[in-house]
Amino acid sequence: MTKKQRKLVFMQKPNQSKEEAIAESLLKPSALSSVVIESFKGNVQGESIDFVLALQILEKEMLKVQSGDLSKIEEMLLSQAVALEMMFTSLARRAKAQEQLLQYETHMRFALKAQNQSRATLQTLIQLKQPSQTTFVKQANIAQGHQQVNNLPEKNITPQNELLRGDYAKLDSRATPKAKRANSKVEALD
Repeated sequence: MTKKQRKLVFMQKPNQSKEEAIAESLLKPSALSSVVIESFKGNVQGESIDFVLALQILEKEMLKVQSGDLSKIEEMLLSQAVALEMMFTSLARRAKAQEQLLQYETHMRFALKAQNQSRATLQTLIQLKQPSQTTFVKQANIAQGHQQVNNLPEKNITPQNELLRGDYAKLDSRATPKAKRANSKVEALD
């Protein structure tokens, strides 16, 4: 069976050079992701992934996300969380089988990192499905004892700054005293 050769099509905007159109197309997130996918294609069951086809699929998925369909993201997050949990289990079992402390510690550290990543991925999925409610509070009265609330109108001058205006604002009106010697004889204590 022969593979059909796909060609990458660049859309050139008015007043845009061919080089700019190519650079703009290749620097899109979907194109950059396709490059990474293509570089790892040998690691997935030896099957090859066509760059242009991957790019087209990614762009379709991006349009779905932009329209509000997050089902692919939910699938991806759950799949990643399960894969990370599998990595945790495998590494934890390998750690248990180790006789040397260094190998045991290395396997356990990687196992716990995989577990933490799985937790973070699931937390992201939960945030996606059930976003937290953000509340903007102008004033929060949180005090266990005495509390003073100053509800001032919106202005740049605070009461503390108002006290320092005028002639009475000087805190210490005395002259600065001159330095003098006190206790010039210092003796050691017994």
